[in-house]
Amino acid sequence: MKMVLRGVRMKNKISILDGKTMNLDQIEGRFAAFERLPYAITLRLSKPIAEDGYGSITVDDIEVPKGKQFKMDVVVNLNCLMVPVGSVVKEYDKEYVMRLKGFRAKDGSSFPDTTLKFKTAKRRVNDHSHDVHDDVALQAAREGMVLLKNSRDLLPLKEDAILNCFGYGQFIFRNTASGAGLINPRWQANFQQSIREHSSFSLNKEISDLYLSLENVCPTNEQLLKAKQISDIAIIMITRGSGEFLDNRPVKGGYYLTDEEKKLIEKVCGVFDKTIAILNTGYPIEMSWIEQYDIKSVIYTGFAGMAAGYALMEILDGRCNPSGKLPDSWAYDYYDYPSARNFINLSVDHKQVGEKEFGVCIVYEEDIYVGYRYFDSFNKKTAYCFGHGLSYTDFTYQAVGTEFSNGKIKIDVNVKNTGERSGKETVQIYIGLPEGNIEKPKRVFAAFEKTKELSPGESQIISLITDENIFSSFDEQSSSYILEKGEYTIWLGDSLEHAEIISTFSYDETKQIKKVQAINTPVESFNRMTRNNTDIIGLSESVDYEDRIKVHAPYPVYDPKGLEEYKGKRITFSQLKEDHAKLDDFIAQMSVDELCRLNVCDGADWYMPWQSGAAGKTARLLKYGMPRMRVSDGNTGLNLKKSNIGFPSSCTVAATFNKNLAYNIGKTIAEEAKEHGINLNLGPAMNIHRNILNGRHPEYFSEDPLLSGTMAGYHCKGLEENGCGGTYKHVYCNGSETSRKASHSIVSEQSLREIYCKTFEIAMKIHKPCAVMTSYNAVNGIYPAENAEVLQTLLRDEWGFDGFIMTDWGTYDTVDPVKMVKAGNCWLTEGNHKYVRQLKNAVKNGELSRAVLENNVKWLVKEILNLC
Repeated sequence: MKMVLRGVRMKNKISILDGKTMNLDQIEGRFAAFERLPYAITLRLSKPIAEDGYGSITVDDIEVPKGKQFKMDVVVNLNCLMVPVGSVVKEYDKEYVMRLKGFRAKDGSSFPDTTLKFKTAKRRVNDHSHDVHDDVALQAAREGMVLLKNSRDLLPLKEDAILNCFGYGQFIFRNTASGAGLINPRWQANFQQSIREHSSFSLNKEISDLYLSLENVCPTNEQLLKAKQISDIAIIMITRGSGEFLDNRPVKGGYYLTDEEKKLIEKVCGVFDKTIAILNTGYPIEMSWIEQYDIKSVIYTGFAGMAAGYALMEILDGRCNPSGKLPDSWAYDYYDYPSARNFINLSVDHKQVGEKEFGVCIVYEEDIYVGYRYFDSFNKKTAYCFGHGLSYTDFTYQAVGTEFSNGKIKIDVNVKNTGERSGKETVQIYIGLPEGNIEKPKRVFAAFEKTKELSPGESQIISLITDENIFSSFDEQSSSYILEKGEYTIWLGDSLEHAEIISTFSYDETKQIKKVQAINTPVESFNRMTRNNTDIIGLSESVDYEDRIKVHAPYPVYDPKGLEEYKGKRITFSQLKEDHAKLDDFIAQMSVDELCRLNVCDGADWYMPWQSGAAGKTARLLKYGMPRMRVSDGNTGLNLKKSNIGFPSSCTVAATFNKNLAYNIGKTIAEEAKEHGINLNLGPAMNIHRNILNGRHPEYFSEDPLLSGTMAGYHCKGLEENGCGGTYKHVYCNGSETSRKASHSIVSEQSLREIYCKTFEIAMKIHKPCAVMTSYNAVNGIYPAENAEVLQTLLRDEWGFDGFIMTDWGTYDTVDPVKMVKAGNCWLTEGNHKYVRQLKNAVKNGELSRAVLENNVKWLVKEILNLC
């Protein structure tokens, strides 16, 4: 449901936040990420509320929880109150009345009692205008859901089954991340709607109605026994939101189950033997309870987009055979992850953190041992390993050929469906590494391919190709990728745990693969985990803002050659369009003022109700007839006010392990972008899942750079081959949302090269994007956005990137805009004339050269030519 304002102006002190609609189907709108409140409406306060100054809030004369206030400083400073109205707001196309009484401000003054009205919009229904696109979204949802467990073949369920569904997750069925990864789909169906519209199942209404209060009510013994007489199937729904602006927490109701959830699970499992857990979460949660209560079947839905409900019904009833695989390792407990002690784990009582409230120093002590690299290398048991995912059928694998040529390994595998149902399977290759002088994980993920839909008894030979760059090690001493001498093993299977050695190969001498320039090396020493030293000290900390970078790295110099002076007639954009060879002269004719204007984004269109929601646009130089390039947020759709396609979040897309599907997702977004006048999509986001509690976990792909880089590369290829630019973001180590603009990552060069940069390098080899976005966080004493070594030597020289580089939105809040431009940032976002003036002044005082501006604008205009 969408809450639509009805023109009610509130009395002076409290009002609905900027007139934005709040989408109740999606549960969390752009701002709802702040407090994870379900079915919430956001109010703007002129002053903060006193701690004991909360009054009463009613909706249609029914009291609702008081809500939580927070400070929003993402784009403007606002005091906000987020009110969870979901216990009352149930219907579409209905007007509700909210009353607030007895509120007092922090300064002792009283807020006047306030009444406002809001109306939920009519439910969006499928008008079949984009059926081809919607089918891609449904396929992605089907293949992205992962069957984690299925004891005694409880699933699929029989036709016409009656479902006893426990937990308020059946009313809060999440299909998207919040923030930049939010979708605004044309239509969608929640869990209960999907049962009615897309299955033969029915619900035991008496049980479901217990959860209309959006609390995990524990039924009485009498209710449970009565329910079991109706049906012996119990579904337990667990849900967690996630998204930009706020990291998740290792607390009850975050990573851990609440006491109410545990009590509910224990009681249900005490009566029902046929139990199914549906994990509708944006990130892994604790898993020990699955074994403790002997849950028979477990489905991880992730955030599966607009068609999530329909896809889940098809998996439950067997119309679709699950084929998803985990893109991350799922531990039994959060503190099993080696990064857990080096993440800013805020307590449940800690108030919402602003973007630069305090400094954060995050030390990557786990070094190269991220995700499965840790669990596998140190023989630590996981609840579910990387690559794990079950099927309703069985497959066999047989390697039928292995070829070694020019540093590449090609493995042909015959996959046969030996079960009784049609299905797809993902074949995975891992390379085992020898111990040597350089620290190495036991194995690395090296190749994957997904089969077509195989009928029972059908076979398919698929070829998997890996190369030495994927499994080489980075030697910090020589700044080179090498393969140390020794024996390497090739493992084949359907997951990390279920892989077997099929071949070995050796290097008699250490082989240098590639020599590179040292980039962004640490300027501080710190403890690093090794096979022989597993100690994690826990060096990460919150510090005063000014102390976030204790030792600042030197600023590399970027001194490009300027363009030759142009003295001819004015060249218009249309003339340049006809002859791209005029690009240098087109740029050279511009004044310093014009160059500065183009180097700064011309603002976003998401503030006012009548605006499109576009994240930014280039300056329009009417003098040259230059069009605007418009960009939108959204890895898996277009984060605009006008509804469009809504794909699963990237982590769920990664779970498909389907390269062709990633391409088609990009293709579909590109086709819809053209419908909405969007030239560039700000995605795919592809930072590594270093810590599972990063708020943007669902927006990123995986803990593994090969899977992440491959899926991102094909996604971007689909975008750009179909008319919309793509953006690889955020370069790099953008793995925490807590005080994110004042965050400093301290990380070894080896782990940068083998993991955090590797995902971008792999994606670049598949497809070079139109744009790259830098990260908010500093790395090793300097922000990447101001580091010419990163922007020029790594991106352009080593990786061959030939598009334009932009900052993340508002990076200039913590990084000097002139320094960012001097390093080669072509577009300061979201920008305003203040920053144009700063650049002009920097040119006047000799701090910034015209040559840098010309080169930056040249990269930008080159892409405007391609996209507009």
